[in-house]
Amino acid sequence: MPYTGIVKYHVKLSFDVDGLVERADIIGAVFGQTEGLLGPEMNLNELQRVSKVGRIEVDIKTTENTTSGTALLPMSTDVDTCALIAAAIESIDKVGPFDCKFKLDSIDDVRASKKEDIVRRAKEIKQKWSTKSVSEGDTMLSDVHEGSSGKVAEYGPNKLPCSSGIYDSPWIILVEGRADIKNLLRAGYDNALAIEGAKIDESIKDLCDKKR
Repeated sequence: MPYTGIVKYHVKLSFDVDGLVERADIIGAVFGQTEGLLGPEMNLNELQRVSKVGRIEVDIKTTENTTSGTALLPMSTDVDTCALIAAAIESIDKVGPFDCKFKLDSIDDVRASKKEDIVRRAKEIKQKWSTKSVSEGDTMLSDVHEGSSGKVAEYGPNKLPCSSGIYDSPWIILVEGRADIKNLLRAGYDNALAIEGAKIDESIKDLCDKKR
C-alpha cells in the first residue's frame, strides 16, 4: 500500500555491519528483529499499513568485509512513538549472520523545517512585492507630477527638445539638453528650450526674436 500519511518526523539512524550485506538485508533486519518487541500495534508492518510509517530509505557503503550506512524512517506518529521505534531498531544486533550495531543520529521535526522555509520564503515575497509596490508608487507620483507640469515636446525642423509652454510664454529659458528641460518641468517651469550643441540653431534665433 502506498504511503499517504503526512510526515511529521524523520528518524535517522546509522549502522555498521561486520560483513557484506545488501540494502534488502538491512530492511529485512529492521522489520524482522523489531517485530513483537513493542506489541502488535507498534510493529513496523502495522504502522506502515495505517500510514504511520513511510518507505524506509537505506544507503549503504561497503569495504572488503564490512558494510556501513544510514537508514531514514519518515513517520507521522507522535515523537514518543518515534523514540520507541528508534530504541527498538537500536536493539538490533544481527543482520543475517553478521554482528551489527545501529545508532540513532537524530529525530528531525519536518514541520519545524517547513515552518522555517515558509518564513524565509515569506520574507522574500514581502521584500520583492513591497519593493515593487514602492517602485510603482514612485512611478505613479512621477506620472502625476509630469501630468501637472507638462511634457517634453519638440521644436523646429531639427526637433529640438522643449517645454510645451515656449509658444505662449513671453520669455524662454535656453538649456543644454532634454534632461535640463525635465528638471525645469519638475520645478514648475514649462518654457525651456534645449540648444543641443555648441551652435545655436537658426530656428532658436527666430523664436528668441519674438520674445522679450
